[in-house]
Amino acid sequence: MSRYMLLRFVLALLSATLLPAAAFSQSQDSQSVADAARRAREKKKTQDKPVKVITDETLDVKKGDVQSAVAEEPKMPGAPEANAQSANNTPGANAGGSSTATKDSEDEKLKKELAALKEQLKQALSDLDLLQREYRLDQDTFYSNTNNASDTAGKQKLDDEKQQISDKREEVERLKAKLADLQQALGITESTAPKP
Repeated sequence: MSRYMLLRFVLALLSATLLPAAAFSQSQDSQSVADAARRAREKKKTQDKPVKVITDETLDVKKGDVQSAVAEEPKMPGAPEANAQSANNTPGANAGGSSTATKDSEDEKLKKELAALKEQLKQALSDLDLLQREYRLDQDTFYSNTNNASDTAGKQKLDDEKQQISDKREEVERLKAKLADLQQALGITESTAPKP
């Protein structure tokens, strides 16, 4: 028994001496980490933030803005661009310019019509999709009814929806043909029509 007592005493002595040393080193590490973090925050606060310098390159000025009209410098007389502008102001140049302006305005009108037509086609395709989905739901409801042979109102509703789908498909095809003609008039070769 004395042997066990001696062993217990040694273990108690070792634990009493080693545990406080381990706890002290851990607390010292955690204190040093906390101090380091505190110092880093303080250092970050005291650092000066870089000053933003505004230059011509950093400004986002677009052509035609009020700011750009003031910011642009007039060209010197005799510069190539000034000569090109004066050549456009001659009477002969205006005659050709008016036909170009007319063609440009027609192109703009056609482009606006094209955009409107694309929007109509997109809406028609959306309506067609909605009609088809509604038809499928009503069809499932009709045929899931065990007494569907005597449901004449349900059958009539399905027939009406089928006719609406047929009419909408014709409208979509008509809009697609009109879109193709308009694109051909503008010289657009790639079809940008939405897919059904």
